Amino acid sequence: MNSLDLVRMGVKNLWRRKLRTFLTVLGVIIGATSIIVMLSLGFGLSKSFEDQISQWGSLTTINVYKRWEDPSMPSGGGEPVKLDDKAVLSFKALPHVIAVSPTLEVYGTIINGRYISGVPIRGLDPDSMAEFGFEIAEGRLLTSSDELTVVFGSQMKQNFYDPKARVWREPKVDLMKDRMTMTLNPSYGWEDPGNKVVYKEYKIKTAGVLAEGNWEYSYGVFMPITEVQKLIKEKEKAEGVKPKPGQDSSTDYQQINVKVDDMKNVQEVQLAIKDMGHEAYSLNDQLEAMKETAGMIQLVLGGIGAISLLVAAIGITNTMVMSIYERTKEIGIMKVIGASINDIKRLFLFESAMIGVLGGVIGIGFSFLLSYLINHFGSQFGGFFGASGGSKISIIPVWLVFASLGFSALIGIISGYYPARRAMNLSAIEAIRTE
Repeated sequence: MNSLDLVRMGVKNLWRRKLRTFLTVLGVIIGATSIIVMLSLGFGLSKSFEDQISQWGSLTTINVYKRWEDPSMPSGGGEPVKLDDKAVLSFKALPHVIAVSPTLEVYGTIINGRYISGVPIRGLDPDSMAEFGFEIAEGRLLTSSDELTVVFGSQMKQNFYDPKARVWREPKVDLMKDRMTMTLNPSYGWEDPGNKVVYKEYKIKTAGVLAEGNWEYSYGVFMPITEVQKLIKEKEKAEGVKPKPGQDSSTDYQQINVKVDDMKNVQEVQLAIKDMGHEAYSLNDQLEAMKETAGMIQLVLGGIGAISLLVAAIGITNTMVMSIYERTKEIGIMKVIGASINDIKRLFLFESAMIGVLGGVIGIGFSFLLSYLINHFGSQFGGFFGASGGSKISIIPVWLVFASLGFSALIGIISGYYPARRAMNLSAIEAIRTE
């Protein structure tokens, strides 16, 4: 029996028992749809976590801090690890690192007419701002040649207030056009009789205002790190502060940001930095923990769908066994006229595989329909499902479609294996005598 005859006979046999075939295929449809939709909810949850974390900052940025040491504990000996220019160079030499920017922070006050705003003034490398995800809504980013020039965070306009007003009103501030000054006086805006230090006030220029979307950069003022170093030295000079031997507050950085080329390489670079004696943190740490939670949920949801497919597999086996009882004489005649036992086996396996494939194809179509409905009508309940912003609740990757189709066919073949073996072992003479 050639393959074409086998296909024709298999399709004919399935079509003769349309109702039974339909009900068996329906079981596979329900099982395939259940497992795809359940897994898609898990994928949607993982993507939602990733989108939510990415709003807090870049997923390819590592924040390096000084390792905290308990002063009450004995020192381990050796020179303490510093975050200085030497550390910056060592980070730049690591594989997969595309940018490094030290951060130097000092607290100050921005004065805009009668409005003031107490803000952290962050010095960074202007040439690396684009690599670290700084996006401009107005104006431009900083350059190395800028002097007393700032870039405001996206929410800084709402941070201004009138200290003399009894009731807060929305400040009438234009960050790009207004003339503003800045001081590092910690008590500016309220009288401190004990403070006899005279702090300078600097006229500043605005280069731009950052775009919304990254909470890490929403509040604060950004300047070239060389300018912040000058401000710190002048502040210490005014306060009469003398640095301890071996310490320089203008070159000992509070933090160094390291940009990695790809998210999959973040953990490798982060581990290398920790081995140097520094504390390193990235949002991937939190993302991995959230993905583990999503994976557990996905496993439970997938298990529920797998139960439905298991029930469908039992249905296929039952259908094929019943088919043997009804076609006993037909099997006997096939053997008498010369059909081999392998042909009979292939015929039954083909029929069971057809049920699995047909149910898988239709199930995939229903899965996409249900996924669309979930995303369309479930968006208003996004917070309940874990979705944030424009994230989809249900995501069906392409590989899941092909995997589901192959799995459905495999379930059909496995379910039909026992009936096929039983048909092979039927005696031709006894099969003909049955009817």
